[in-house]
Amino acid sequence: MIRTLVIASHPSYDDSLSQRFFSESAKMPNVSVHMLDKVEGDFDLEIELERLQTIDRLIFQFPLYWYQVPAKMKCWIDTVWEAAKPYLLNKEIGFALSTGVAAKEFQLGGKEGASFSEILRPLTLMAQKYQMTILPVLVLDQLMYKTEKEKRRFVIDYQQLLTMEAPFSFAAKQQWFIQRLEALTAENPKLAPLLDQLIQNQETLLELDEALAEMEAYE
Repeated sequence: MIRTLVIASHPSYDDSLSQRFFSESAKMPNVSVHMLDKVEGDFDLEIELERLQTIDRLIFQFPLYWYQVPAKMKCWIDTVWEAAKPYLLNKEIGFALSTGVAAKEFQLGGKEGASFSEILRPLTLMAQKYQMTILPVLVLDQLMYKTEKEKRRFVIDYQQLLTMEAPFSFAAKQQWFIQRLEALTAENPKLAPLLDQLIQNQETLLELDEALAEMEAYE
């Protein structure tokens, strides 16, 4: 199972609805959250490196502050990143952002005039130095306007970013749901028929996908 460390920062983490939403969603096996703003004073390099020694995936989770990471996260990066190479080499890295601006505005022609990929470029360049696999970015925009259904959908997306095997294919998502449901079924056997149905659906969809691939090969 993937061991994930979330490096989180929010200057107002106690009062932030979005930060509480992220924190609650991250309560999963093999996922640890390190809230940087709870650390007083300078970071202890030895302690911070120890957190990285056994992880498979690193997630930076933060609100956009003038198109950058918060100051506390920048301080962590400046303190830790250079010495962290032996622990991060060839590992996975992802980014979970929150913003009060609609995500659709972060594109060419949008009000912000820049994409999230452009904004994250300094961080992805750092990751490339260590040959890290960069996972798809996840954005939580305007949480206060989201419906309950949209919030539940985001929780699933975030938990998949934290724990799902890469690459994030359709088959990988199906398998992730099965594993989650298996864990729930162990606690509540009444869910067994739902698990059986999901497994049958997965087999049917995989067969359909293989058939389509064969058809494309003959074109």
